Amino acid sequence: MTEKIDDIIIFIWAYIVIALPPMAILYFFPNQDIATLDFPTFVAISIILPAIGSALSVWRKKIPAVFFWHLDKQAKLHTAAVSLLFSIILWQFYSIFSFLNYFGVIILFLFFLLYLPLSTKYLNSIDFDKLKLFIISSKKISKIRLVERILYTLVVLLLIHTSIIVMDGQIRAYNHYQVLLSRYPKIKNIKPEIVYYANKVVLTGRGFGWKGTIDTNFKYKNGNIDVFLWTDTKVIFVVPLHWKEGDLDIWIQKPIEWDGKKMTVKSNVIKLHLISRDDGWDKNDDAYFEQLKRLDKETLELNGYK
Repeated sequence: MTEKIDDIIIFIWAYIVIALPPMAILYFFPNQDIATLDFPTFVAISIILPAIGSALSVWRKKIPAVFFWHLDKQAKLHTAAVSLLFSIILWQFYSIFSFLNYFGVIILFLFFLLYLPLSTKYLNSIDFDKLKLFIISSKKISKIRLVERILYTLVVLLLIHTSIIVMDGQIRAYNHYQVLLSRYPKIKNIKPEIVYYANKVVLTGRGFGWKGTIDTNFKYKNGNIDVFLWTDTKVIFVVPLHWKEGDLDIWIQKPIEWDGKKMTVKSNVIKLHLISRDDGWDKNDDAYFEQLKRLDKETLELNGYK
């Protein structure tokens, strides 16, 4: 069993050193007849494969489990700096982490802080004499034994490569979906949130489209809304008289073409609270005028407040 673990460690190292560099070169100098891994896959497996090798080396008791707090002062400083650089790069690179804002950076930083000291010990667990035998055998063995050895090597390397191809497919599908999500309109802010009839409401965000050049519709659950102003990042509309008072769900819809198909995408839902001017003064009116203190100059002027 221990020999098999050593073999897997060697195969992982051989795959990283022998297979990945030419794949990376082909990626940056693409040829339409050659399919290569997506760049995020290269980044992922450069972390995952050494992590597997490190875990096997610790399990095999060929190296100790080295943690950040075991290092000396200079090594701690260096590891922390490298971990931070890796974290910032991957935070920008993978939307799943950037979506978490700065919490994503913290997660990555803590991961690398623990991962890097252990992964650097990974090379210490590699038996380079065995690596030489993996490439060219110095022993005379029978033909049957030779065939067994070649088939065994082939099976292990194919398993490693197949798992990477599967990972590549998942990463490509995830990235493709993230591009689709980036086409969705996103409402980030609504001002004011408490409104009377005929108030002008300002929505800000991204990806709204351009009214007049793109067939976009500002949607309310009971019908269309006439829009006062429409840009890709801002929509201003007047609260219509036919709306019912109370909490309202508002969103933006726009048509897009994706994978050769036409589809309609919908933004996140924003809440708006509509109150009446005719029911006497109550706490809703107090809340309406209280929010005026927090509104920007543009929204105040649009609604007649100087």
